[in-house]
Amino acid sequence: MKQFVMAWCCLLASATTAPAQNFQIDINQFDSWIFSGMGDAKLAREKLADRAEMEIDRIGFSTSLLDSQIAKLRFAAKGDIKRFYDDVEEAHRQFHTMQEAGKIGQENINDVYQLASPLAQRLNAGIFDEESLLKKVARVCVVGEQAERLRARQKRQIKLQSDAAITLFVATLGRRLPMTQVQRETLMEIAMTNITLPDPTHQYAQYLLMYELSELPQGKLKEIFDETQYQTLKKVYTQGLGMKANLKRMGMLDDE
Repeated sequence: MKQFVMAWCCLLASATTAPAQNFQIDINQFDSWIFSGMGDAKLAREKLADRAEMEIDRIGFSTSLLDSQIAKLRFAAKGDIKRFYDDVEEAHRQFHTMQEAGKIGQENINDVYQLASPLAQRLNAGIFDEESLLKKVARVCVVGEQAERLRARQKRQIKLQSDAAITLFVATLGRRLPMTQVQRETLMEIAMTNITLPDPTHQYAQYLLMYELSELPQGKLKEIFDETQYQTLKKVYTQGLGMKANLKRMGMLDDE
């Protein structure tokens, strides 16, 4: 995603220095926004196929899979890839419609960007998430003891990823809130004991963590920090609280 944003910013900068009547966005530039970091559409498709095999291998590490189950998972993964590229084709159609209407000039950069951005975000986050066909089929075709082992493995994996996200958050927080080693360790212990992020790899996971910290009994946190430190921590909470509506919209936070 960082590469995508940087590429878009560079194009925006170049657009402001070029004559408005000469600046045009072409389909190759549009695709570079979508597939930034993965080469082009063809290379991205190959990489997605490789990632699908890795996901199936991960499932196989937890429980032995029958050949018929592997075949179903591969078919589902192909469906996820096709669905993504169908959405790319739809974005292409919208791009060409804008192109025919003469609406891909300098003044339209943001509109074209809004077409590419959701696809780039999906690609960056990974198309084989819990709502993917691959994961849905895995939950259906892997049954009995297989399913129990798979759920246990997924639960452990999410917990490990969540704890890693908490560790990173506390380390980053130290730049704004100087802490002693004891304070850092105690804060991590409280957070890891009470919070498990449902999708620790999500780009907004840190905002969810800020929000969840604000929901913890504050007496525990006040025991760790002095008043100045605690007020600094509360300012960090506001970032998570400010994202509450977005977190709900993305399904990361349940409605109250």
